[in-house]
Amino acid sequence: MTYNVQVGSGGYTGWKTLERTMARQRQAFSQDTSIKSAQKYFSEKMPSAKSADDLIGDYRLLTVALRAFGLDSDINNRFFIKKVLESDPNDESSLVNRLADKRYLNLNQAMKVGGAETPKPVDVEAILTNYDTRSFEKNIGERHSDIELALNAQRELPQIAAADISENAKWYQILGSKSLRKIFEVSYGLGNSFAALPIDRQLTEIKAKTAQFSGSDSASQFESITSLDSMLRRYLLRSQIVNSSINSSHVSALTLLRM
Repeated sequence: MTYNVQVGSGGYTGWKTLERTMARQRQAFSQDTSIKSAQKYFSEKMPSAKSADDLIGDYRLLTVALRAFGLDSDINNRFFIKKVLESDPNDESSLVNRLADKRYLNLNQAMKVGGAETPKPVDVEAILTNYDTRSFEKNIGERHSDIELALNAQRELPQIAAADISENAKWYQILGSKSLRKIFEVSYGLGNSFAALPIDRQLTEIKAKTAQFSGSDSASQFESITSLDSMLRRYLLRSQIVNSSINSSHVSALTLLRM
């Protein structure tokens, strides 16, 4: 039986509930038989996978690998994943370095089959830790996608903020991540038209909005727990308002139809 993480009714209240019970629930979730079985299989089989073909040819191995980097939706996109895995991470013009979503680069670097004549040993334990974390978040996301996105941002946003790259490069990484982009779009009330803007215009808009709400347009500020918590609180509260509005409209429509 799968352990379901408890966050009450979700939203910001559910987020605070999760904060109080995180350690206990993470421990219980990690002992779930499906999680343990997937980790055992990966530990036993991954060391013998020496090429991209070995990995994409084993559905169970690939499932764990993709989940570890938040790329579950690519499970049936094996031709593309093979190209990602075989891409040379040391070549700036290679496919994996041209992709805006850096999860693919992280996958490539972790699997270590691209751009090397002799593949290096994979850090299986690190991948399984990622798999456990992402599985925990995904379990919540099946019922409360807003909390899943907030957990993802809590982990990934400080990493980008602390990276040794320019401020604009940090923002482009945020904009290149569907999950992180969603956090800012909802927090700032950006409509569907935002994503249709040219990327340089998106950069200008998101920096202006950030300065408006936080007093600074720097992406580096999200390395601070205070700035990060403020952003996630804003996202969860606005997301809850939007969802409540949608649900109220739905109920009203059903009432009218019944009348």
